[in-house]
Amino acid sequence: MKEEMLFQQMEFIRERTIAALDATTEELADVMPNGFRNSIRWNLGHIYIAQENLLHRFIGEEPGLPEHCLELFQFNTNPTIWEHTPPSLTELRDLLVEQPNKIKDKFTGRLDEVGKKPFNLTDKVQFTTLGEVLSFTNWHEGLHQGTITTIKRAQGIENLWEIPTNNLR
Repeated sequence: MKEEMLFQQMEFIRERTIAALDATTEELADVMPNGFRNSIRWNLGHIYIAQENLLHRFIGEEPGLPEHCLELFQFNTNPTIWEHTPPSLTELRDLLVEQPNKIKDKFTGRLDEVGKKPFNLTDKVQFTTLGEVLSFTNWHEGLHQGTITTIKRAQGIENLWEIPTNNLR
């Protein structure tokens, strides 16, 4: 797949994530409906750190994550165990908006680069190039967009792209 197409997909997917964030209030961001183990805020933070973490660690670099972001948003964490105050939606928005440009600036011309070690998704699926990992992070973000949508619907919010003006149900 062409580099330009992967970056276009990343930008399109991120625009949808930002639209979902913009249609979320601070109050709504922290609700965990029955049956859910995370909130919208957690999903937004997880999208950010997962892409940052996977791409940088794949090439043997430490990701430049804000303080406490890994503790708050990495896999197998959730808001019930947070020991630090999470970023506001505005702070998360800023991180999410700037991330695609940073990725493009850093990785343009490098998507065929082989990582320091393969990224094993399963025993049958292995990614060996930066482009393959970027493609996976795009899919991963879409997965979490679906979770955000489902959390909103579980709260009775049907118009997912507008900030609710009535009280949460």
